[in-house]
Amino acid sequence: MTKSYWLKKISIPNTDLFLEYIRTVLPWIKSVGGVVVKRDLIQKSNSNEWDGGHLGLVIEFESKLAAKKAFYSEVFQKYLYSRDLMELVTISTL
Repeated sequence: MTKSYWLKKISIPNTDLFLEYIRTVLPWIKSVGGVVVKRDLIQKSNSNEWDGGHLGLVIEFESKLAAKKAFYSEVFQKYLYSRDLMELVTISTL
C-alpha cells in the first residue's frame, strides 16, 4: 500500500490550549499509527508574553484510509469540538 500524509497547519492563540494540544494530540497521533516526519513551530514570545503558537506538521500513515480514519475518528473530532478547534484544524492528505 502507498503511504499517506496529513499536512496540518494550526494556529492556536491561547498558550495553555496550545501546550495541551501538543501534549495530547501528538501522543494520540502516534497511538493510531501516525509518525510525525516534519514539524515547524513558530511562536511570538518574549520574557513578558507568549502568544501560543503556529504549528505545521507532516504526519505519515500507512495508507490514505488510515490517515482519514484517524482524522475523522470520534476521539479526534470530539477533542477538536470540545476545545473549539473545529475551525482551526484542517487536513489535507496526499
